[in-house]
Amino acid sequence: MKTLSMLLCAGLTVCMATAVRAHHSFSMFDSTKEEVLVGDIVRWAFNSPHTIMYIRDGKGTVWGFEGAAPPAVVGRAPKIDGFTFKPGDRVTMIHCPLRDGRSGGAIGFVVTKDGTWYNPADGGCRASEMNWRKWLEAGYTSRAQAESAVKK
Repeated sequence: MKTLSMLLCAGLTVCMATAVRAHHSFSMFDSTKEEVLVGDIVRWAFNSPHTIMYIRDGKGTVWGFEGAAPPAVVGRAPKIDGFTFKPGDRVTMIHCPLRDGRSGGAIGFVVTKDGTWYNPADGGCRASEMNWRKWLEAGYTSRAQAESAVKK
């Protein structure tokens, strides 16, 4: 009976570790690409296990972006909570797109109309704020475009 209990515990531990690791996989995002999308917030879902921001672009397409869990972002500066982003707010989203080409990705940074930079990112997009502050000012809309310009 003791051996059976130990085997059962070991099996449960392996299953739980696999589930946790699978949940935290960012393989659906292409972190080698960083892109800019300008649009209006449709919804800011401040939910666990991840925040989600929905943005409508100029063509009317609604995009979905995954961010970090609420407990991970509430202590960041500037302050981020469930009321930080409101429907209709115009934002610039720096994100890593979905690998399968659908309209969405992982949040890198959100820049509001007044120029405030927010970081509700999780590990799916590791964009550099220092780079993007320069790149946005120069008018670049992707990391590839900015890096290509430097090589010239």
